[in-house]
Amino acid sequence: MELLYKTNYRLRPSDFRPKNDTLSSTTLLDIFQDLAGDHATQLGLGFEDFIKKDLIWMIVSTRYEIYEDIPMYSIVEAYTWPRRRGKIDFYRDYKIVHNGKVCVKATSRWIIANYKTRKIYIPRDIDFTGEYHEEETFDIEKIHDFDVTGLEAHSFIPNYMDLDHNGHVNNIKYATFIENVLKLEHQIKAFTITYVKEAKLGEEILIYVKEEGNNFLIKGIVNNETCFLAKIER
Repeated sequence: MELLYKTNYRLRPSDFRPKNDTLSSTTLLDIFQDLAGDHATQLGLGFEDFIKKDLIWMIVSTRYEIYEDIPMYSIVEAYTWPRRRGKIDFYRDYKIVHNGKVCVKATSRWIIANYKTRKIYIPRDIDFTGEYHEEETFDIEKIHDFDVTGLEAHSFIPNYMDLDHNGHVNNIKYATFIENVLKLEHQIKAFTITYVKEAKLGEEILIYVKEEGNNFLIKGIVNNETCFLAKIER
């Protein structure tokens, strides 16, 4: 069996940014999360399989690049496939195709952690079984930390519906917070985010934005510690 998963999505108005009708970062991260979860479940490595062993998947970082705009109400083909396992991490690639054209490519890095302790689990006994799909997208660049002195702090307090079944803020919600700060009015070229520390219900997240050339660097802080770092390329 080839380790390649495909499904179709119909894009709704709520998947697009206001005014400019471009796919939001939240939507794309949601699609990738959906694909990864469905494929892992199909392979016997999903949430229900893992939680029996007190294990969970935790995402470390994601990057996507946009090559073509996709119109509202389109039906797109969405693909995902895992790469060969690393020592402690798992990379998974994605692409979204519309009318035969690859419109979006992405990759994400995952680790496995103990659900109760949140300590990294060394996956000696866990791997994918099947024939690997050899196509790769790209690597995820490191986002450098930056000083927030003098930058405006934007405050967000996660509520119940921002959580996932791991008990922390769902990774896609950080993209929503970022979109609410930046209020982007044009399509972007790429989005990268690295998750550093969990945020939980009711914990204030302070978000800072620094412009660097044609890019935005974004930093989230929780309890005086970096929660996430992100970069948007325009």
